[in-house]
Amino acid sequence: MEFERLLSAAADYGFPMLVSSYLLVRMEGRIEKLSANIESLTHVLQDRLVMQFPYVKQQ
Repeated sequence: MEFERLLSAAADYGFPMLVSSYLLVRMEGRIEKLSANIESLTHVLQDRLVMQFPYVKQQ
């Protein structure tokens, strides 16, 4: 009886965990690139803001 419950739980939760892990591994590189691009965009926007409004004090 216990083995059947364990097997049932593995069947119910194993596949979603497998799919989630696969997608996370596949998307990890894209997420890192996106984070780097957002950081780069932040620096570009800050530089342009300083060029456009040099009298505004930056934090």
